[in-house]
Amino acid sequence: MSEDIEKIIDRFRNKKAQIAIVGLGYVGLPLAVVVAEAGFQVVGIDKDEERIANLKRGESPTSDVSTVRLMETIESGRLELTSDFAQVEHSDAIIICVPTPLTKYREPDTSYIVEATESIAPHLRKGQLIVLESTSYPGTTEELVKPRIEARGFEIGKDVFLAFSPERVDPGNKKYTLQAVPKV
Repeated sequence: MSEDIEKIIDRFRNKKAQIAIVGLGYVGLPLAVVVAEAGFQVVGIDKDEERIANLKRGESPTSDVSTVRLMETIESGRLELTSDFAQVEHSDAIIICVPTPLTKYREPDTSYIVEATESIAPHLRKGQLIVLESTSYPGTTEELVKPRIEARGFEIGKDVFLAFSPERVDPGNKKYTLQAVPKV
């Protein structure tokens, strides 16, 4: 394993890595809070400035994150909320959790994935891990995300790392919470 990769892995092991969560809805917000509670520095990014303002006031759009829990996480200093996609530059991992509502043809609307990828792409740097967590059809990462990252001059697996991790959120389920469901 190269020395650079080992350094990156150590940042995660030692909880020195910063994590960016793009999309702060029913998947991204709980993930951001759980990762921050685990001791990582998290920047939550959403293009909706009104959503960011509401979250900063403790107004959670999901029952999985209470106002108290959200405010405690923000006040701990481990969770920053912003609409500024340039903040991904400082992150070691970027997790895309944007919505993929069904189209009238009952297929995922991947336009949010494309928009999120294009919003982060100008701010990427070598050594980052980019993970697509939005629900979509097999091949979305390869077909939509990868070419947009490569178009910025990055070689996947060498300069940056790209993965897909299916979202595992069952909103409101108290038995199988985000922490109780194994993730790859």
